Amino acid sequence: MRSQADRGQALRAALVEHARDLVAREGPDRLTMRALADEAGCALGLPYKVFADRQELVLELVRASFGDVHAKGEELLRRAGRGTVAGNIAWFAEWLLDSPGVALAQHVMQSPALAEAVVADFHANGHGPTLLDGLLTDYLAAEQEAGRVSPEVDTSAFGFLLGGAIHHLVVMGEGYPRPSSRKLQRILGAVVDRL
Repeated sequence: MRSQADRGQALRAALVEHARDLVAREGPDRLTMRALADEAGCALGLPYKVFADRQELVLELVRASFGDVHAKGEELLRRAGRGTVAGNIAWFAEWLLDSPGVALAQHVMQSPALAEAVVADFHANGHGPTLLDGLLTDYLAAEQEAGRVSPEVDTSAFGFLLGGAIHHLVVMGEGYPRPSSRKLQRILGAVVDRL
């Protein structure tokens, strides 16, 4: 028999999944506690029993998005030695730029209170945008070990640059429109050619 704490965690996880579905389909602006209750098919009061307010719910969604990025980064690492380095990095960048996490990041950046809460959460829990740098650095180091990246390349410097460029596209949205898939692949290919 599951404990009350386990049931509470399961309910929280289920509500987060419903919120993720809602955000993916309708965007983060449409996420309200009422919309979440409708999506989950539960009473309006239930989300308020699990999350103090919408800000706590959005923080949980941001954490889930970083979990998705980490999982895709692990998949990127498993691609080392297969395909092309530029193709693998483009695959990762395009997945990220097509993910609902982009709209969520832009939504957070538009609200000073949300942005402050998310940054505080980054510092408290050790996750955040630097995850991109680390994932790309690890991938480039694995490719270097496989002989597909030159031994004299500073993989952490290139991981930082690639992560920063991709992160810029994530947070800027229409302020700096995303390049077409072909252009993004060409840009990443040009960088990787220097590796």
